Formats: sequence, C-alpha cells, structure tokens
Amino acid sequence: MPSVGYCTLEDLRRAMQEASLPGDISQDKQIAVDSITAQTEWLEKTLKRHWYAPAGADILDEATDIDIPTGPKSRDDEQDIPTPSAIVVDDDGPAPKTWQGSYTKLDLARRDAGAVTKLLVRDGDGSYTDWVASDDYSVGQSPDGLGDDAYVRVNNGGWSALYLDVSNLYDDTADEWKLDTFSNAVYAFFEYGYEGLPQTIRRAVAFRAASDFVDEAAVQIPENARVRSVESLADQFERKSEELLEVYR
Repeated sequence: MPSVGYCTLEDLRRAMQEASLPGDISQDKQIAVDSITAQTEWLEKTLKRHWYAPAGADILDEATDIDIPTGPKSRDDEQDIPTPSAIVVDDDGPAPKTWQGSYTKLDLARRDAGAVTKLLVRDGDGSYTDWVASDDYSVGQSPDGLGDDAYVRVNNGGWSALYLDVSNLYDDTADEWKLDTFSNAVYAFFEYGYEGLPQTIRRAVAFRAASDFVDEAAVQIPENARVRSVESLADQFERKSEELLEVYR
C-alpha cells in the first residue's frame, strides 16, 4: 500500500530535534514511515478532513519514502431526507417545510466538500435519478450554484452541507409527496479536500509520528534531554500535536 502522509521524514526529524533528540531515523526508517502513515489516517478520520499539496509545492521536493497527497479524495454517502424539515401540516394540508426556502439541508460526512459527481435521488416508483447527469436538474456549488436544484455549501471550518430543493419531490397537482419514503432517499457522490498542506498540519502529524516512533524504535535519549523517559517524551510529543490541532476541531 502507498505510504500516504501529511508530513515528510524531514518534518519528523525536525520534531525530534526540537526535543533534543538526534533525529536520526535512518536505522528505523520503516518504523518512521509507518508512524507517519498511521497518524495521517488517524487525523483524516478524526477531523473528517483531507489536505493535499498543489503541483509545484515545496513539500513535494522534500518528500522521500512518503507519498504526499496531490489531489482531493472522493466519497459517497447514503442520506435520509430529514422529515422534520420536509413536511409541515397546515389548514391546506401537507406542504414542504424546509431548512432555507424550499431547500432541505443534508450534512455531509467530510469537510471541504467540492464537486458533486453523482447525486442519486429517489423517485416515486422507488428508482433513482442522477440529478447530475439529468438535463432536468442543476447541481452546483455555492455561491455560483445558489438557486440550483441542489448545491454544496462549505461553511467556516470546512463544514459542508448539501442543500436539496425538495419542491422537486412534491406533486402540487395531487397535493402529495412523490416519494414513498424519505429514508435512504439520497446518495451523494462528491469530492473533498483542502488545497494546501499547512505547516500546522505537517508539524502536528510529525509530533504524533514522533510519539509513535520513540515508543517503537530504540531511541537513545541524551543525558541533557529535558525529559527522562521514553514515556514522558512520547506524551510531550502528543501534547504538542494536540495544541496545534485545536484550531481545526
């Protein structure tokens, strides 16, 4: 499997040198690579976020033995249409009740959502129509996509949501919903990721990887080190990482 990581071996060496360690990982390079890879996966799943380096980024020149991501990732989510925001009953009978205007909001499971590549929406007969491929619907991204039948909006901190115009799912003539169920009514396929690999993320992953590394490798702690055991050194690395990541939580 590729050794995908959000930092380089040089980032790991620098993190260890900050703790007065030699930073020589050549004897245990595979342990270092595995530590970076594992902590990168942990970070993505914990923060529900992905970073990637654009073409020509300096980190790509520095990277050895680690595959730095260079593009967004893709994901598909099964979604229910939330019925509290889909129906309201008044004197005229049931009618669309939505999040914003005629739109209902579906929170996406990953931050920094980009293009929607496929959007399967349930039809009255139980089949699904891909709104992206169909000429009858428009699917975009905010702000240009505002007013489309569906659009993605990325809010502060990268939190992402899909807004779906449920008036498309309501039969005004029959005064009833076209759907037989709102469960599993939407399947959204989308790209996600933030273009750019901030130094904060690189250092956070490097510190977490250093915490793993000192536990796994035969690290020699100098006599003048500020900590006196591998355990306390690993804790110090992890604490530094958590301090850096706080801004992303």
